[in-house]
Amino acid sequence: MKSYRKWFKVTLILIALPLLAIAGINFYIDPLWNFDHAHRFNQMQMSFNERQQKTNHLTFTGEKYDALLLGSSRITYINQADFPDQQVYNYAVNNMLPSEYPAYIDYAVKCNQREFETIYIGLDFFATNRNLTLPNRFEDPEFYINTANRFGCRYFTLLSTDTLRYSWQNFNASRKGAEINFAYNRHNCKSLLPGSQEEKQQRIAQNLEWYGKEAYGVNYSYESPQKILATIKKKHPDTRIIIFTTPEAQPLFELIIKHNLINDYERWISDCVSVNGELYDFMTPNSITTSLQNYYDASHVYPEIGTLIAERLSGTENQTIPGDFGVRVTPENLENHLQRVRKMEKASQNS
Repeated sequence: MKSYRKWFKVTLILIALPLLAIAGINFYIDPLWNFDHAHRFNQMQMSFNERQQKTNHLTFTGEKYDALLLGSSRITYINQADFPDQQVYNYAVNNMLPSEYPAYIDYAVKCNQREFETIYIGLDFFATNRNLTLPNRFEDPEFYINTANRFGCRYFTLLSTDTLRYSWQNFNASRKGAEINFAYNRHNCKSLLPGSQEEKQQRIAQNLEWYGKEAYGVNYSYESPQKILATIKKKHPDTRIIIFTTPEAQPLFELIIKHNLINDYERWISDCVSVNGELYDFMTPNSITTSLQNYYDASHVYPEIGTLIAERLSGTENQTIPGDFGVRVTPENLENHLQRVRKMEKASQNS
């Protein structure tokens, strides 16, 4: 009997030790953002599942915020710390569509345990295509929210070898101490590094091919964001909703003209203004969008331009922000703004 008990204890120890080691490493590095500790060996966090990672962070950290920022990958590179006098949480993720906004807003409010003072919503024109087929397939918001709230979720994932693989990647990246493209730090701030001019030109060419075929091609059919924005405003009447267009580089804007979508573009701006009363337009060609120096590819501006966006939206006085970048459009100046768009269309067609 003693021999059996000894064998049983040894077996338990042999099983437990590897599991404890896996759990310890996963907890220490925390690639799924289930905890909130930061140190030199987990400063680089790969963005392998932003929807789950950011939902986990809101679920488990208990931090409280004044404002929420939503949008696609274009918005992920805006540093949430660049909004002065507000604690902002950047809940933007890769290819987030307007249809996802209401559920994520509702969940963020629940985690915040109070309504936000401000919700900043970034809108992409390509997302107005009701027939849009994205290169990646994502689950509905409920999937990530339910996963985060599953009993013992953050502790069970500590025993995952898949989680261990990401922990090891993050550890190796962090110990080298050099920034890595598309990685987050422990303050939800994402990096975007320039690379070579040749690489940029390749990325731009790929963007133009995809947008020309999938986003603005023959299958384009306009879908207004009015209904979704109205739903958000109705559910959160005491919150200021600030919507803004994301700054595509001029070659992408010229694709809109090439595919005869300017009328839909004007309608998009008009619909947003009519439902919200104001819109900050960063997309209509301006001093920033006409310079590819500001872009990683044709659709993603560098984080320093994201800082200008944050400052414009929050009303920060900064003389370095070009006056035509982030024009505030209201019912009073809407027609003048649309006339500017039409002039740009004619100039482009005549060039």
